[in-house]
Amino acid sequence: MAQMERKNKIGSNSGDRRQNRTILGRTLFLMGVFGVMAFVPLLWKLWQIQIVDHEFYEELAIDQQTRDMLVTAPRGTIYDSQGNILAVSTTVQNVVISPKDILKGQSTAAERGASKLEKGAGLTDAEKEKKNLVVTDAEVAAMNGTYKEFIAEGLADILGMEKADVLKRMENTASQYEVLKWRVDDDVSQAVREFKDTYDLYPGVYLLPDTKRVYPYSSLAAQVIGWVNVNDGNRGAYGIEAKFEEELAGEPGRVVTAKNAAGTEMLSSYENYIDAQPGLNPHLTIDATIQSYCERTLEEGISSYEVRKGGFCIAMNPKTGAVLAMASTPNYDLNSPRTVTDPVLSQYLEQVQNDPSTSEEAYKEALQAAQYQQWINRAVTDTYEPGSTFKTVVVAAALEEGVIKENTHFYCPGYKIVADRRISCSKHEGHGDQNLAQAVANSCNPAFIEIGQALGAEKFYQYLLDFGIIGKTGIDIQGEADNTNLVWTQEYFTGPYGEVSLATASFGQTFRLTPIQLITAACAAVNGGHLMQPYVVQSFTDQDGNVVKQTQPTEIRQVISEETSAKVRQMLEGVVDGGTGKNAYMEGYRIGGKTGTSEKRDENTGDNIVSFLGVAPADDPQVVILLAFDSPTPVTPGSNYTSHGFYISGGNMGALSAGPLIADILDYLGVEKVYSDASYADVVVPRTVGLSQADAQSLLQSKGLGYRVVGDGAVVTDQIPSQGVSIPGKSEVVLYLGAEKPTEQVEVPDLTRKTPGAAEQALEKLGLYMRASGVTTYSDSTISTSQSIAAGTMVEPGTVVEVHFMDTAVQDYAANGNIDSIH
Repeated sequence: MAQMERKNKIGSNSGDRRQNRTILGRTLFLMGVFGVMAFVPLLWKLWQIQIVDHEFYEELAIDQQTRDMLVTAPRGTIYDSQGNILAVSTTVQNVVISPKDILKGQSTAAERGASKLEKGAGLTDAEKEKKNLVVTDAEVAAMNGTYKEFIAEGLADILGMEKADVLKRMENTASQYEVLKWRVDDDVSQAVREFKDTYDLYPGVYLLPDTKRVYPYSSLAAQVIGWVNVNDGNRGAYGIEAKFEEELAGEPGRVVTAKNAAGTEMLSSYENYIDAQPGLNPHLTIDATIQSYCERTLEEGISSYEVRKGGFCIAMNPKTGAVLAMASTPNYDLNSPRTVTDPVLSQYLEQVQNDPSTSEEAYKEALQAAQYQQWINRAVTDTYEPGSTFKTVVVAAALEEGVIKENTHFYCPGYKIVADRRISCSKHEGHGDQNLAQAVANSCNPAFIEIGQALGAEKFYQYLLDFGIIGKTGIDIQGEADNTNLVWTQEYFTGPYGEVSLATASFGQTFRLTPIQLITAACAAVNGGHLMQPYVVQSFTDQDGNVVKQTQPTEIRQVISEETSAKVRQMLEGVVDGGTGKNAYMEGYRIGGKTGTSEKRDENTGDNIVSFLGVAPADDPQVVILLAFDSPTPVTPGSNYTSHGFYISGGNMGALSAGPLIADILDYLGVEKVYSDASYADVVVPRTVGLSQADAQSLLQSKGLGYRVVGDGAVVTDQIPSQGVSIPGKSEVVLYLGAEKPTEQVEVPDLTRKTPGAAEQALEKLGLYMRASGVTTYSDSTISTSQSIAAGTMVEPGTVVEVHFMDTAVQDYAANGNIDSIH
């Protein structure tokens, strides 16, 4: 029995143990399950923080522990073809405040001031100064609770700001920093630095390095270079600055400094400065000297011809397609691009502003429109009807196709009937019988209508394509216009109106192209027939001067043969040598060209664009120029003359301005003069003093110079001009034989609108010499238009005055309606 009880007891204990183990196991299992379940969200959160959102929290931590400010990279320097700097970035400073740091600085300054007061109690002022215990005004302000007002007043005075505006920026304590003034000059940044140092304003006020774009030549090549918009992160807004933003911009740098838990910069702790990487340097094909010649010519022409809507001028190397100059007006100062300085635009804006009915919004719109007008590069963005300058392309195409020859003759009765249209010539009585060269020189519309008809619509259109007249040239400049929809389609040429369309197109009317298209095509016509890709960026270099990108002259296609091109050059020279372009003639220079006067039919105002396409030297072109003036002002509505007496035409305006321009460019390029009559070449006056009259006369005659004797001595005692002066050949040297040479200066007379004979006589009377330029065939209609020395200037006797003459009988014009004529 007892044994049984023991067994039962043992069994009972064993059961309890099993039950306990079961409970324990279940408990551990449940604890494990619940533990895992509890830790899964935590582990997932850790995974999300450490892995998924690692970069976010890392950036947040860095932002909490450091202050990171960008430093603008210096933009690449823009050079002209001769290495002159056109645009450069200079180092300047931005004045920055940190609202948070100013609060901390106030507390620090107050504590510092209180400590100085305590330690300096009982000391004299000298002792306080010696022990650096003088309480500054900033510390007094901090103790009085006016620390922010003190800083705001000081900075406002230096920066030319309102104190209230600075205080308002200080209230933005959520901002790491506030820029008070961008890109201040050295004198301003030095004043801020002294203000900080004097009053120990650390932390809170900072100077951060930045860059400022400077254009040394101000307005030179403004539309080509463009400008940088400081309100758009220093990005290029127009021109090269915008077109090559990626190359010019570089990589910005950074200033990274540590902050404490309060967000205050810890000046003695970690600081890292990552240098900005400057951008690449573009080297342009633009030559600053030639550019200045073109801009001066535009400015003078606009003033002389009373031009209302500006103009454009392009100079190109025909052999490479490199643009030597590209100017358009209205112009502006690149250093102040939003300021409108053009007289016409300024007057317009003033009228808008003074109009009582004009709202503020309307004035802003007018201002923006005026700014846009001065920013755009008309040489590539504008389209216009080229007029007779386009005849260069037409004659080249017809000669190449063999449909006309040099001995082809045309009869001009003064008009041409095409379908139902009577198309007039500029010479209403007609040119009569003429060969091809004469037709080109006369810019005869009826002759060119026949040339276009001989070429045919299909071939005509194909040459438009071949010469690049349709579409874009692909020049590396911002904003080139696409004229595809402004030229008739081939189907239109062959349609019901095709006959008239072909006729008017043959002399450059009723279709539109860009100036860059026309000059590119003209270069192909005279350079041997090679259509070259126009370009303005020659290369890019890095900061060490290494070339990283280079533009090579690119031939798009061969359009005409060298033989045809030579014939075109010869005919264009004839235009200047006695044709409608005679006013572009300059003695010693072989200039070819084509005049153009096209009516602005789209505006229906009767205004014209007068132009000249010039090629020089005509036998081996080094430069081609396209010069145009938009809307010369007639003296009365409908008149063909301006109030200054200029006939409104390409021959009397475009050619007249282009001749001296081309001469200046050729001189600059070192092209040697070639005189048709060597006796008229400039001669350096030899020394005759001390020679007998006979020997002096013999010496002068050997040099091609005349002479005049004053006095009756046996030996030359003086002369005018002096030895070494360059005067025109066949000029007369005055020999003084014992007589006293006059020493008083004389006043240069006004030679405006005088005939060559009258101008020369007026100068000779004063002992001055005339060097004539311009037309060489003088007539009653030949008058002077300009002189190298202004009237009223006092000069020495023997001084040479260059006088430019024009032939006012050149009267080409444009008209529409029943008479279509462009020259």
